[in-house]
Amino acid sequence: MKYKSQAISLTYIKNGDSSIISKMLTKEKGLQTFIVKGVRSKKSKKKLSYFEPLRLLNIDADFNARKSLQYLGDATIAVNFDNMKNKMNNSFIGFFIAEISSKVVQENEQNKMLFDFIWKTSNELYSSKITDPNFALKYLINLSRFLGFYPSETEIKKPFFDLESGVFSDKITSFSPFLNKQKTTYLKALINNERILIPQKQKSELLKELLCYYKLHHYNLDGITSHLVIEALRQ
Repeated sequence: MKYKSQAISLTYIKNGDSSIISKMLTKEKGLQTFIVKGVRSKKSKKKLSYFEPLRLLNIDADFNARKSLQYLGDATIAVNFDNMKNKMNNSFIGFFIAEISSKVVQENEQNKMLFDFIWKTSNELYSSKITDPNFALKYLINLSRFLGFYPSETEIKKPFFDLESGVFSDKITSFSPFLNKQKTTYLKALINNERILIPQKQKSELLKELLCYYKLHHYNLDGITSHLVIEALRQ
């Protein structure tokens, strides 16, 4: 079945002499894996740069429910970010967001609200003149809303955050992993979308805690390239 869709490029790997296998989040069909033939050849009308992390595209594709690898017919840029290559930190953040997204979204699972959120995130990352230094952390927190384990704000005034139950608490127990008072304060500020300066060491630690939070809620992100993530958070 042929279809047209908006799509967000997430990751790709080389395949053969001139092709790639690209993973994209599509608005119409959810997460899809495509074979893109000949894109690495000089004669290709499609540019390899189209498939870099968080590129926003319009695609023509074929869908076959019996196949795990789909065929991509055409791809064009939907939104052109002039400064995409000029902001190195943003590129690292984009790589991080794309990698996280590719690991938590299920194949063939249409979720237009999640798609619109990631599309908007890419727009914000590459169109803003000044990037929030906590952009990646906020993305992890906001993404959890679409996955069903966004932190409960019912008791947000309490000083600790229980990573396993996803609630704020007035005490730490030995049965569940918790954020300490300082990190909980940072988490509250991020939930409230406040601009807050978090020291680099604490920022890296909070990132690891949030990845643990995902793991506790059945999204294992152990395979991410941590050195790129750490660089992405150095603003």
